[in-house]
Amino acid sequence: MLFLTVCAFLLVGIASSSKPNIVFIITDDQDIKLNSLDVQPKVKSLLTDEGMLFTNAFVTTPVCCPSRSSTLTGKYVHNHHTYENSVTKGCNAQSWRDMNEKKTIGYYMNMAGYKTGFFGKYLNNYALPQSKVNTSHIPPGWTRWFTLVGNSKFYHYSVSNDGVKEAHGDDYEKDYFTDLIKREAVQFIKNSTFQVADVDTPFFMYIATPAPHRPATPAPQYNHTFDNHPAPRTPSYNYNSTDKHWLISEGTPPMSDATKMIVDTLYQDRLETLLSVDDLVEEVVTTLKTAGVLDNTYIFYNSDHGYHLGQFNQQGEKRQPYDENIRVPLIVRGPGISSGKTTEHIALNIDLTPTFLDLAGWKVPDDMDGMSLKPVLLNQTNMWRSDFLVEYYGEGGASGCTGTINPPHGQQVFLHDCHNNTFLAVRTINDTHNNVYAEFYSTDDTPINVEKTYFQEFYDLSKDYWQLTNAYKDNDPMIDQLKGRVNKLYHCQGQACH
Repeated sequence: MLFLTVCAFLLVGIASSSKPNIVFIITDDQDIKLNSLDVQPKVKSLLTDEGMLFTNAFVTTPVCCPSRSSTLTGKYVHNHHTYENSVTKGCNAQSWRDMNEKKTIGYYMNMAGYKTGFFGKYLNNYALPQSKVNTSHIPPGWTRWFTLVGNSKFYHYSVSNDGVKEAHGDDYEKDYFTDLIKREAVQFIKNSTFQVADVDTPFFMYIATPAPHRPATPAPQYNHTFDNHPAPRTPSYNYNSTDKHWLISEGTPPMSDATKMIVDTLYQDRLETLLSVDDLVEEVVTTLKTAGVLDNTYIFYNSDHGYHLGQFNQQGEKRQPYDENIRVPLIVRGPGISSGKTTEHIALNIDLTPTFLDLAGWKVPDDMDGMSLKPVLLNQTNMWRSDFLVEYYGEGGASGCTGTINPPHGQQVFLHDCHNNTFLAVRTINDTHNNVYAEFYSTDDTPINVEKTYFQEFYDLSKDYWQLTNAYKDNDPMIDQLKGRVNKLYHCQGQACH
């Protein structure tokens, strides 16, 4: 009888902590405005239908490393100082380690008594030579560390497996990265829920998939699934906009038929990689359920920023202040969250770490710029923010711009970034307004020199949902107020950012 009792105890899992477990799944470059969630039925049935969908979820900067740094720290770019994807601009630089690594979600959740696991992409330059660290570097706070070296790949990559470099090739069964981190994450759940030593220890997981980032390599069983699905022909698709900043109006010519085919193929590949993410979500949820801890676990699904595919003639990229680039999926299920619920409350990537800490019962540090979403999740709030800052520092350097050089297969030359693609914007959503105002600057100075403003854009999305026409006017009282709001938010810190 005693033997049977012990066995039954182990079979249902033994993580009986009163604190909730938290699982955070973040994809790479996943849009929502172009409907990528539509191809993920498991995300819908297991997360959206069982939890809350944020219809106004955004990032505060539309590029990988700065956005991920904001997610990890709960801070705007101007407060964590990872300005661009390069080490020289802060991405996994020594300045990042000195200033931020003891102020990230892993460190704080560990302090809050959580077992922590990181699986997937950390920051773009992690363990690359230019970062001046190797795979032995494990940021403070992570008790399990299975992390990609460098930027997103699906095959032919290395990982840091708890500080030990591990090389991978092109064997699908062993190496396909989305599936590999799925297996590692599932094992972490099993270890955290079936080991006696962890009986009173809740766990926090950060699962960062490579999908659907380029090279967007589908798993073999999903290759060609969406061959008959062209990229969405939105009103802004291949739209020659002459009233936007020069990178759009002059740097991106109308797409040729050959370029359209390239964009379509990229779109199809992106969707196919997301089917493996769908499988990952299913496996994580199934494992939590089998372990008997699903009802005490919050699961968050998010992306580091959005993406455009042909909008305003821009091929596959981000780095602009338009909604395709800054809107993202955010879905949450867990204890106390009503099933099948949607909310229009603005949620930001800088809100995630404060939310995780609040759910864990740990005080949110005063220097975090984001707000805990816990009151929204549990339907306990009426007052909320109505605007936020978007900031981006153009890459390319003063000597030139970045784009397609020696384009293959007939692809056109186009520009996707430049040092003077630097901008600040304020995005507003409330009962009476739905707009965005942006200022572009001639250099990527850090901090931004607002005296170098050379162009402005304004869009009322209640009238111009696809942001086709720049409605900026000089001496407009409302725009003058937005200019002041940009300046205030750019200099904010902590609760002053709310």
